[in-house]
Amino acid sequence: MSETSERLVETPVWDLPVRLFHWSFAICFAVSWISGQAENLDLHYGSGLVLLGLVIFRLLWGLVGSPTARFAHFLRGPGAAIAYLKESFRHRGPSYSFGHNAAGGLMVVALIVLAGLQVVSGMSSTDDVIFEGPLYGRLPDWLGRPLEILHEPLANILLALALLHILVILVYRFVKRENLVRAMVLGRARLPEPVAQAAAARGETKGAPLGRALVCAILAAAVPAAIHYFY
Repeated sequence: MSETSERLVETPVWDLPVRLFHWSFAICFAVSWISGQAENLDLHYGSGLVLLGLVIFRLLWGLVGSPTARFAHFLRGPGAAIAYLKESFRHRGPSYSFGHNAAGGLMVVALIVLAGLQVVSGMSSTDDVIFEGPLYGRLPDWLGRPLEILHEPLANILLALALLHILVILVYRFVKRENLVRAMVLGRARLPEPVAQAAAARGETKGAPLGRALVCAILAAAVPAAIHYFY
């Protein structure tokens, strides 16, 4: 399928909560990484709490959010992801996926799960000088110690996934001629008319109420706020 053979139309794909989460997650992870390398533990701890809230929000929004935000819409098995990648490498043109493709969906879930695990591992850690995470010493050794050990390796794995994510975006932009960043900024993608019409007919171009997102945000923020208050 090519732009010359298909009429492209602006199609709503990503709702505002998903876009705000995406860019907030990227900024928060960068702050966490830099502050960790600089040993600015106050900032590192604060950014970790914000990251926890973002992860909880995305999990909730993945259940009750807009169609393209829901895990049921894009979460597929490894077989589907491999099949998509094979087809994508075979055809260098745009893929025109409505929402996350099978491979991208697995990447999203991996980032969310690993980020959540990273936050928990940080809460189980200490620098043996001035900082002790809220969970340090409160978990059994068989769980707390492995979590503490995992904190730094997990950070490196997350960084590698983030760099891979950026590389894929560049490949889509300059090889497949598909601007994924534009869609995540504006919330709309230029898709073939049949694809857009099919998505609209399924009701997938309609966003969930923002009031629902607000409730999810309040619930998500309550967890790190409670941890900080009682810690």
